[in-house]
Order: sequence, then C-alpha cells, then structure tokens
Amino acid sequence: MKKKLAVILALFSLLVIGAAFHLAYEAATLEERLLQIDRQTQANRLLELSLPRVQAEANRIISQERNKLGKKPPIGLMYYNMPAGGKADFNNGYFMLTSQGMQCPQGDEGLLEWLNTNPMIVDAIRRKADNPAAPVINPDKEIQYDPEVHLPVFGVYQVQDPALEQPLKLTGEPGPFFMWFYEGLLVCQRSIPTTHGNGADGFVINTEKIAERLLPLVEPGLLSPEISLVRRGEVSNLSPLPMVLRPGKEVNLPDSAQREQALRGTVAGAWIISVLSIIILFGLLAFYARLERRRSDFVSAVTHELRTPLTSFNLYTEMLRNGNLPPDKVQEYHETLYNESRRLGHLVENVLAFAKLTRGKVRGRQDCGACSKLLPELFNKVKERLKKGGVDCHHTLDPRTTLLTLRTDLLSVEQILTNLADNAVKYAESAHPMVNINVLQTHRTLAIRFSDNGPGIAPELQKDLFRPFSRSAKSESGRKPGIGLGLALSRDLARSIGGELSLEKSDSSGSTFLLTLPLGE
Repeated sequence: MKKKLAVILALFSLLVIGAAFHLAYEAATLEERLLQIDRQTQANRLLELSLPRVQAEANRIISQERNKLGKKPPIGLMYYNMPAGGKADFNNGYFMLTSQGMQCPQGDEGLLEWLNTNPMIVDAIRRKADNPAAPVINPDKEIQYDPEVHLPVFGVYQVQDPALEQPLKLTGEPGPFFMWFYEGLLVCQRSIPTTHGNGADGFVINTEKIAERLLPLVEPGLLSPEISLVRRGEVSNLSPLPMVLRPGKEVNLPDSAQREQALRGTVAGAWIISVLSIIILFGLLAFYARLERRRSDFVSAVTHELRTPLTSFNLYTEMLRNGNLPPDKVQEYHETLYNESRRLGHLVENVLAFAKLTRGKVRGRQDCGACSKLLPELFNKVKERLKKGGVDCHHTLDPRTTLLTLRTDLLSVEQILTNLADNAVKYAESAHPMVNINVLQTHRTLAIRFSDNGPGIAPELQKDLFRPFSRSAKSESGRKPGIGLGLALSRDLARSIGGELSLEKSDSSGSTFLLTLPLGE
C-alpha cells in the first residue's frame, strides 16, 4: 500500500509540475502571442484603409502612361518622337515592335540598346502580341526547333515570315493593354494589328520607382510597408499592376502601453499560480514526509514504551502462575504491576486524546465556577500525583482571582497539568525536587505558571519541544519512559479550549511553563 501511494504521489507530482510549467510557459508567451494577434489585426485594418487610395493612384498614373501612346501608333517610321508629355519617373521607356524590328522613340536609345541585348524579352513581347496568355520562356533553357523551317519555336508562338512586299500599315485599332513580368521586369504592352502580323507597343515599368511613388499613400500606422511584384502563391491586390502591397512586420499600436499594462496583471497572476502550485506541491510532499516520519516515530516510541511493562507483566505473571514468587516479594511485585498498568493506562489515554484532537474532535464539556472553588480542587489532584513521585508542590493564588469566574473544561486542564507534573517527576534530579504553581490574572485571561527546579531543557531542544514524539536525549537513551507526546497533547488541549501553553523560560535552575485560560463573563 505504501509503495502504491508513493507511485501515486510521484505521478501526481509530475502532473502538477508539468501543468505548472505549461502554465508558466503560456504566461511567458501570452503577451507576445496576443501582441502578434493585435499587430496582425491592426495591419489588416490599415491595409484595408490603404488599398483604395493606392489602387486609385496606380490606376491613374498607369492610365496616364497608356493614354500617351494614343490609338494610332506611328508604325512604318524609321524614327518617331517621344509621346507628348514625356514619360513618368517610373517609366524606363517606350517601345514598338513590328516587322521592322524593335524601335524606341528618340530619347530612349538606352532602352533600345538594352532590349537588343535581351532577345528573350523581345521574343516574349512578340509572342504575347499574338497571344497575351503566352508563357514567358527563357529560350536558353527551352528552345525547340521546327524540323520543316528550322526556325526556333518558343512556347505557343512560331516565328512568322512576313510578306515584306506589302506596305506596313495598321489594319485595326490596337488591343487593350495588359501587363506581365519576368524576374523583376514589368512590361505593359498591347497588340497592334498590321499588314505584317501582330505588332506590339508599350513601356517598361521600374517596379522600385513605382513602389516609391505609391508608398506615401499607405497609412502611416504601417511602419514598414512593402510593394513589389507578386510572388509564388500570392494574388495581386493592386490591380491593374501585378504587384502586392504588404503591411510589413512593424505596425504602430497606439494603445500598446494600455494593452501591456492590462496584460501584465494576467501574466503576473499566471506566474504566481504556477509558482504557488509548485510550492503547494512540495509543501504537500513535505507534509506527507513529515506524516510518515511522525507515524514511524509513533510506532517506534510506543513499541519502546510498551516493551518494558509488557516484559514485567510476562515475568511476574509467569512467576505468579508457577508459584515461584517469594512471599515477602508479593506486595512489591503487586505494586510494580499496579504502577506499570497505570503508566500504560496514562499512555493509552494520551494517545487516544491526541488522536481525537488530530481528527478535530474536542470535548464539548464546559465547567463554570469561581476560580477560588475550581482551582484548589484541581491543584490538590496534581499535588497528590507529584507527591507520589517524590516531588513537593506549592501553589499560590492571586487574591484578585477569587472574584473571577472560570469557564473551561477542567478535565482538559487537569490533563495538561498532569502531563507537566509527570515530566517534573520524570526529569527531577535535585535532592529536593520542587514544583511551584502560581495563578495570576492577566488581561482577560487566567495565567497558571508551572515551575520546577529540574535540570532544564537544552536550547537546541526547545524549538521542537511541542512537536509530537519529540523526546530529549535522556529519553532517547532509554533512561526515561515516555513517547514524547505529553507536551504536544497539552498544547493542543490548551488551544482546543481557547487557551495557550508555552515555555516561558528554561535554564539550569529549572523550567517554567505558562498556561493561559480564558475567563468566563
């Protein structure tokens, strides 16, 4: 049973410690998690407020650049002028792709040179002129060849052989603008139907500069917003631009101080609960260990205390049964058996009384009367017990107590004084052992001072004097009988009737105990 209880306590301890540490971890991370939720909520709110303005500005500036190209591109010219109004700061330049090749207006020669060094971009523009949904393919990785004409085929577009004998002219209105991007390059283009097939014109957008143009329109509460091309798995929120406005990680929380202050109490409470849980657990374990030690001390003390009288009983009763007892020793042996039986009775009485107090059961009896009537009778019983032990006793009453009324349990008071008297007899070492009992009136209490002239109590033993089964070194060595329960029982009895028992002083001249009792009204 003991082993099972230990296993249950160990499992319960692990459970409580685990729960306490989990609660402590939750408390430690609660503030950051709630702050993260608040940041995300605030970021989403500010993003929703920012998007309409940013989208409107994006539409406006892109529409301006589109409108500059007009509805009749100047095809067929070797050189053409920059569209009216020039180009915006985010526009890297205009281009036109026809059967005559890639062209740029005067002033965009740098863009023309860059496009001519990037045939993959030019090819993508050409293919998307025929089919805006055509994929952007890197020809260095995905080149295919038509076995009949031996011309490179990129995706869904096949290079056409234009009929150069016909003049290059428009055959209809240009198509709608659309955008595509590849590795950071953003192109806005449209298809131009010509006699030599579909051509294209448009402009190349600098994504960093257009982001700089749009970021000032974002809510200032977003401290680190970002605008860039869409990434894998993302959906554009800046139509018509294939770009995404992201709120970033830093968000201004205007009520962060109040939030932190509100959370501080919750986090502190969780920490306190965790620490208290562990403290209570170890307190319970310490209490259990103390209880086990007390039980062990009780068994050891009672066993030791019972061994001597039982040995005497066995020896003397066997001699009486066998008739081996000398006639002149009969009275002596009868006296010994009587004393041992009284000692065992006193032991059993103390154990039962302590057990009742431990279970919270106290005597319900109340004796009421004048101190001058109740106390002398009580002291006479104690004096008689001390006299049998060879100890003289004197008692004095404060004259003021003759007018006082005492309401208490006299049996409990008698048992307390009897235990003190037994200790005085047990540890008496002087040639003339003496006990003085003085009764004094204090504030609303009656004080009984019990003093002896014994050897006193060692200072190191005084702190555990009223602990159950606490015994002095002499008792432990077997020289003195007892199980160390008398003083513990006496204090508990005193407290159960509303009083208190304490050690007032103890030195080589003796010990003094003070018993206080409540007075009746």
